[in-house]
Amino acid sequence: MKKILGMMVAVFTLTACNDGTDNATVETRDTTTMTTTNTANAYAPAEGDVTYRNNRVLVMRNGEWVETNEDVTLDNGIVVKRNGRAVRNNKEIELEDGEVVTRTGNFFDRTGQAIEDAWDATKRGARKAGQKIEDAVDKDNR
Repeated sequence: MKKILGMMVAVFTLTACNDGTDNATVETRDTTTMTTTNTANAYAPAEGDVTYRNNRVLVMRNGEWVETNEDVTLDNGIVVKRNGRAVRNNKEIELEDGEVVTRTGNFFDRTGQAIEDAWDATKRGARKAGQKIEDAVDKDNR
């Protein structure tokens, strides 16, 4: 009788935890490894990727972010300079803190979301301006 009662409790517990929906999208973030799993274009670190953090350029080596002492040239010819600027075909952009460039040249923001056209200065400038306005509003509301 105790075994049957125990099994029934276990079945009810498992059934209560399953709401019947398929939760294929699970969001997790870890700021030390810059991983996220909430979209199809989410970032997962790989060997040779480059990030800009705290005014330093870091490269993924053997599963760890390691500071580099030289400019990094990616597979598609993008050069990430030690000052946090990326250059491609004589176009130069400044990486924002936490942004990542994969070794194949894809850009991701600090939350791990893909940046569709990182070379479009207008979009980057508008995003920066919007952030500054938001920061100012937050400061005024304190």
